[in-house]
Amino acid sequence: MSGLHGVGTVADFELNRFRTASLDGKEIGVVRTRRGFFAVGSRCPHQGADLCAGLLTETTMAPSRPHEYVLSRDRLVLACPWHRWEFDLETGRAIGAITRKRMAVYPVEVVGDDVFVRLPGGDG
Repeated sequence: MSGLHGVGTVADFELNRFRTASLDGKEIGVVRTRRGFFAVGSRCPHQGADLCAGLLTETTMAPSRPHEYVLSRDRLVLACPWHRWEFDLETGRAIGAITRKRMAVYPVEVVGDDVFVRLPGGDG
């Protein structure tokens, strides 16, 4: 399983709580949600805040007309604790086109009860 890095067992992860690990010199946050496991780079692409200390939610503002506020629950969103920039947990894209910078995201694989993060550069 080259390219895969063990980060714990399923039981090690509380729902919606990030655990961080240093993998190949990168700080990676891993979280278990009702939708599965996700892994992100722990630093915000804006000014380097600890994203894993941010707010994880399923609710974000959906596109709407002026003075109309529509909430959407179609994706998981991670909000930076410093400036509240929001990023899609699956794609890393910023919500609302506030920036073209992306939060780093990494594939997570669960094999039996073990949780692994796949980093780029692995040949597996």
